[in-house]
Amino acid sequence: MPDFPIDPELRIRVSPPGVLRRTNEAMAFIRKMTRSRSERAWLDVQQNFEEVWDEWSAMEAVVRLELLLEAEGLLIEDKPASGSTFYLQDRSRAA
Repeated sequence: MPDFPIDPELRIRVSPPGVLRRTNEAMAFIRKMTRSRSERAWLDVQQNFEEVWDEWSAMEAVVRLELLLEAEGLLIEDKPASGSTFYLQDRSRAA
């Protein structure tokens, strides 16, 4: 499987907390999860990563992983910076 960057990286709630920055790191994490859980969803995501052959298929596999992590409560989501919210509000007034 070719290795592609994950952007934005996926921060995962495990012990200790981890960060997935590349598809090879994601695949290693998925393999650990499939060994400890026999749920079909994890096996499906693993198959998606095994079928990655280009940047587009890698992006699709990462999105599926992100959705599964979110459903399992394992995704650590970054909150937008307060400054960016102000910037967006300020721009809407100017329009």
